[in-house]
Amino acid sequence: MRIFIQLLIVFTSISFFAQTGRVINVKDGDTIVILDSLNTQHTIRVADIDSPEKGQPFSKVAKDFVSAEIFGRTVFVEKTKTDRYGRTVGNVFYDNKNLSEELLRNGLAWHYKYFSNDQVLSELELEARERQIGLWIDKNPVNPFQWRKGVRN
Repeated sequence: MRIFIQLLIVFTSISFFAQTGRVINVKDGDTIVILDSLNTQHTIRVADIDSPEKGQPFSKVAKDFVSAEIFGRTVFVEKTKTDRYGRTVGNVFYDNKNLSEELLRNGLAWHYKYFSNDQVLSELELEARERQIGLWIDKNPVNPFQWRKGVRN
């Protein structure tokens, strides 16, 4: 009986911190909507990165990249928290890839260092900057945090 209770606790905690679903909407480069097996929609904010905002240079490129990678596909979301808008914030995995890493690798997001100290993500952003790919082709890209505050080039 004790083992049963321990297993129940493990499976409950796993389901609380993880979700699987089919991507039914890509809102932008860092926000998607998945549909789970119970036909419940979940808005997911991709963890540890910040992609360009709508109207900002490379926002459409980032959104199109995410759509090409995962739209209509089943993804696994490892929840890290719920944000102030009620969205699940989490790492999105597909085909043994991490969406945050792929966006950074392709120069389509900033590593959100305010919330994350992940060294791999920092290095991926730095490599994209050095290779001047994606948004790093601009001489003075404005990060989305500043863009939301009204800072423009």
